[in-house]
Amino acid sequence: MQITASPEVPTSQLKFGNKRDVAALLGCCVRTVDNLLSKGLPHIKIGHRQVRFDLAAVHMWLVRTYGRQRLGKEGGQ
Repeated sequence: MQITASPEVPTSQLKFGNKRDVAALLGCCVRTVDNLLSKGLPHIKIGHRQVRFDLAAVHMWLVRTYGRQRLGKEGGQ
């Protein structure tokens, strides 16, 4: 019997980043990323201090948690 791992996302598409990368992606400061961590932002803890983020999972979590909002008036005016 052979067991093979078949990830949902091909490994070539996985992109991980640190707190600074997530802050740059969101256009905020690292402190905001820390606040989002306390609210449940998905992350991977490596060792005692290192934290890494799957950037696609971060995006999906933000959309799920905060939804999509439109700027401006209804109807694009």
